[in-house]
Amino acid sequence: MAKTKQRKAGQGAARSAPKAGAKAKSTAGKAAGPGARARLRPGELDGLVLSFMCKREKELPMSPSAIAKGIGRSSGAVGNCLDRLAKGKQARLASKSPRRYDLKGVKAR
Repeated sequence: MAKTKQRKAGQGAARSAPKAGAKAKSTAGKAAGPGARARLRPGELDGLVLSFMCKREKELPMSPSAIAKGIGRSSGAVGNCLDRLAKGKQARLASKSPRRYDLKGVKAR
């Protein structure tokens, strides 16, 4: 009767305990599925973005989406990274609309 009340209350079905001798799976630092990229460590995206921009300095200024496509990461994550880099004077917002970033007049890389 307790299980029925839980289900009606939106709590979901009760879970059974793991079987004796079952090994726990660790997913720390691993990709979610086939073809997925490994999770980056804190600050690692900054290095990827700056490296990509330095290698393509003649193509600057670039949009967050163009950089994201080049390094294979999400445009939202790259956009947030570029905002952070611009605040730290490692990149420069060249155009507000559309957002484009370059490396002119920034601190030594």
